[in-house]
Amino acid sequence: MKKIIVFLILVLFSANLVLANDFDANAFFNEYAKEAQQAVKSNLSYKGETSASTTVTYNINADGSVSDIKLDKASGTDFDNAVIEAVQKSAPFKPFPKDCNVSYVTMTSGFQHVVQKYQSARMSIMPVEPSAQSQEAYKKYINKVSKYMFDRIPTTYNYIPQEPVIKCTILKDGTIRNFRLTQSSGISEYDKKIMDTFANIKVEPFPAELSNYDELPYSATLYKQFRSTPRLGSPNYMFR
Repeated sequence: MKKIIVFLILVLFSANLVLANDFDANAFFNEYAKEAQQAVKSNLSYKGETSASTTVTYNINADGSVSDIKLDKASGTDFDNAVIEAVQKSAPFKPFPKDCNVSYVTMTSGFQHVVQKYQSARMSIMPVEPSAQSQEAYKKYINKVSKYMFDRIPTTYNYIPQEPVIKCTILKDGTIRNFRLTQSSGISEYDKKIMDTFANIKVEPFPAELSNYDELPYSATLYKQFRSTPRLGSPNYMFR
């Protein structure tokens, strides 16, 4: 699963704050910050393969323009640029009301791009009943094969209607034969990615405990990877 988590760390208003008696600044900026954060989130597009965390600070001026965009915490990945571009694309924001004598508001927001893999494998059925020693070696071997396979599951950024199921035969030297999809993901492009990724791979050879087998059947369910809708945190405020 890939998801972007957005949280607003702090909102600081400029000094020399002069407000009309009938203007509820707290209520206004509470909603204003949420709207601004939602705008940035909607403009944030990133499809990186690794998790990343970035904190950005920027000023929203009274006319809605943006200035002084800077990274407080950089991830060292392209996610940093994606966050900055999202802030730039979101401008101009809604102007402040005339009865709010605030020149700018400084927003510090944290963004997390989280990558998670959900995966599962079904143990294949042994051709013959193995000894207790061979059975343990078999489980360890299948677990190694599964990890190797799952580390190479192709990423998709679309919802997958159903989990694809693969089947293949593993030869003694680790060669994969007769690789096939016995259940589609429901997306032909993603099915093709799976076939292209796994059709010609080679895994670890059989351990010595399984040397009496020439081949082993293998079946696995590949759980989907995707980016979910970002979540927004609740903003906090401090006047000064």
